[in-house]
Amino acid sequence: MSMSQKYKQQFEQLVKLQETIKHIHPLLQHYYPIAIVEDGNYHIFDYNMDCKEYRLEHVEKDTMNTPIGVRAAFPLECYDNRAAAVVSGEIFDSVGDQIAIFHENVHCYQFETCELKLRSQFDLARNAVQIEGYYWELQYPFPYEDAVFVGYVSKVLEKLAENNLDGVSNLRREIRSHLTREQVEYMVWQEWKEGFARYIENVIRRELGIQENHFVEQPYGRTIFYEMGSRLIEFIHHNGGDLADIEALYHRMNEDTW
Repeated sequence: MSMSQKYKQQFEQLVKLQETIKHIHPLLQHYYPIAIVEDGNYHIFDYNMDCKEYRLEHVEKDTMNTPIGVRAAFPLECYDNRAAAVVSGEIFDSVGDQIAIFHENVHCYQFETCELKLRSQFDLARNAVQIEGYYWELQYPFPYEDAVFVGYVSKVLEKLAENNLDGVSNLRREIRSHLTREQVEYMVWQEWKEGFARYIENVIRRELGIQENHFVEQPYGRTIFYEMGSRLIEFIHHNGGDLADIEALYHRMNEDTW
């Protein structure tokens, strides 16, 4: 069976699913390439606007030995450097799994709209790309186990849940004064980038009646910013913030005062 035949029904279901949730945010009006990693290759499916379906457009050797279970998004050099969701086939096993595609599509949307512009505006990203490429996003040595930061996490999540503007504002000022400028840049970047993806993921889950993803574990690592960012964005939205302009959202999250 060809890859096109194997995943035909799954992609049809995905298109129908997107149709039901596309009102949630403008980014869900867009379709992005989906690269399925299988049999040592990237099988790149893209949405055909005329036929309103995903079609297999390109096959490229997987030179990175991408693991089964991958959930990622990045520009594919072999596909005109277009940002794509990179996944393995079991992502179609359930609706809950398929929502992860939209999480990755958020990153595609960020990349295509304002990510590169925003990167150019803070030192950490400018300097790190020159030295290490883009691995800084995954490997930056943030002080996750610092006692002040650990205490901040529990307190800010509590104040966000209470919708306590003064409490959140005070805590944000305190943690920004405690961290270095570079650490603050990293924190806000991850809160915006991964936090917004989780926020959209959870709004979709809520809409479909599926249990939301609020996974947090200690000791903290980079994924703590997924939850902190998601909660912060929900807080901003609850207090009248417009989430349609994601560049403006980043600057709102990066403000010194609230």
